[in-house]
Amino acid sequence: MKVLLVKPPQKTNEVQPPLGLGYLAGTIKDFTEVQILDCIKENYSIKDFKEFISKNNFNFIGLQCYTVDLDIVKQLVQITKKISPKTKIIIGGPQPSLDPINTFKYLCADYGFCGEAEIGFPMLIKGEKPEKIPGLIYKNRVNPNKLAENLDDYQIGWEFFDLKSYPLAPHGAFCRQYPTAPLIITRGCPFQCTYCGAHLISGRKIRSHSVDFTIKQIEFLHKEGIKEIHIEDDNFTMKRDFVIDFCNKLIQKKLGVTFTFPNGIRLDTLDSEMIKLMKKAGLYSVSVGIESGSDKIRKLMNKNLDAKTIREKMDLLKKEGIEVIGFFIVGYPGEIIEDIKETVKFACSLPLKRATFSAFKPFPGTLIYDELVKKGEIKELKWEDFSLDKIAWSPKGISIKKLKNLRRNAFLRFYLRPGILLKMLSEIKSFQNLKFIIIRIFRWLT
Repeated sequence: MKVLLVKPPQKTNEVQPPLGLGYLAGTIKDFTEVQILDCIKENYSIKDFKEFISKNNFNFIGLQCYTVDLDIVKQLVQITKKISPKTKIIIGGPQPSLDPINTFKYLCADYGFCGEAEIGFPMLIKGEKPEKIPGLIYKNRVNPNKLAENLDDYQIGWEFFDLKSYPLAPHGAFCRQYPTAPLIITRGCPFQCTYCGAHLISGRKIRSHSVDFTIKQIEFLHKEGIKEIHIEDDNFTMKRDFVIDFCNKLIQKKLGVTFTFPNGIRLDTLDSEMIKLMKKAGLYSVSVGIESGSDKIRKLMNKNLDAKTIREKMDLLKKEGIEVIGFFIVGYPGEIIEDIKETVKFACSLPLKRATFSAFKPFPGTLIYDELVKKGEIKELKWEDFSLDKIAWSPKGISIKKLKNLRRNAFLRFYLRPGILLKMLSEIKSFQNLKFIIIRIFRWLT
């Protein structure tokens, strides 16, 4: 039995190990031959994938699929079915979790998974009956999923990644130490933000690896030469006692490892003691979802975060010397040009090291997507425009061209301040790092 897990080709300036595939590989490595093909890291084109499949035989091929990957994954499915018709194709990842039946029909795969698949995936590979497999999508049906309660039962198959060979193009673009490695410690999101579908993947209940398990993972990575951990959790700081225990034990190990949160943490979960302890443990930078400078728009988003709280928590982070990157969304439904200008003004008034102004994306399965469909405000969507740097939709009264100009002006106004620009340039680690940063800037501004 041979299984191939694939991260599809994509134009991106972030290149990091696909942790989701690493977890799945870890669930089957003891009873089958499994391989991970990271097409982004290997710089594979669709043609390269075709040649690879032609030279190798697999019983199962699993394709990771984000919304932006839909058309590319469809091509990979068609290529595989033509070259190797007996190979069973499995789709998984965020997009099948957000919109399982429509995605399954569009991609014409044999099987799919909705949500986390560590429990169901090995059952499928072992030949269990489809109707008994949690989260399985098949014959236009979706089985109820079962989320793992004890995450320590599942471990990333680090042996499937050559971590040191990854280019210096991590999530967040910058780092303090290199090499870096991403890590997922907690899963789940209890919040009701209208634009986000994270709960459709990992549920609303916060679950986490134990502190001891996590520390052992970091120790292992440190022995492999990793100097910095990028914690990719959405809600790492939700459980205060967990954070305190984690930091104290990491401090005791004296590894010299730094860490950061490039995917973002909730500002309203932070307090002075927690920030001080995280810094002592190696934290130097956090990303935070502020989303808008308008209280009106944040309420529409169900963000549940007011300007007063934002400023208070930002001051705490600044006081402890923690660098902060702010995430903002422009072009949200109901937003007008004045709201976007207010967001840019607000961003420039905060002690932020960097800011990202992403155009709103109506991801299928989210609350706001369903609302826009009911209102008839979503017409044809181009899936390739769902990458962070592109614009897939714009609100009434603002054309896509106008929104692109507003976003470009937001970046220029924020970054063309001498202190911000010089600080960013001083953090470039190498020519390779510079190359990826230039590509990122070009894509966001054009």
